[in-house]
Amino acid sequence: MRLSKLQKYILVKCYDKKHSTESKGEFYVFYPKSELAKNKKFIQDTIHKSIENLVEKDLLVTYGRKTAQKWFINKVKLTKKGRQKTIEIIKSKQRKLPIK
Repeated sequence: MRLSKLQKYILVKCYDKKHSTESKGEFYVFYPKSELAKNKKFIQDTIHKSIENLVEKDLLVTYGRKTAQKWFINKVKLTKKGRQKTIEIIKSKQRKLPIK
């Protein structure tokens, strides 16, 4: 399963919180402030789509409210499968020491 850099960031950020939920607003830190000021609507849509894709893959659970047209996501939480995938991501980022 391929994940984007934003999706990996979301998973790792949620993993840092352990068993509590993470607010959707915390994921805006992924983008630089200058880009966030220019393209706020586009970035909101991108983060929302990334979270929805992670929910479809059963890596996250979302909390919020649903209207007739759209979900309004407030908080997200990792599932068991999401924790396992996040551990794989963290292990792949760590370097192994060379043995001489």
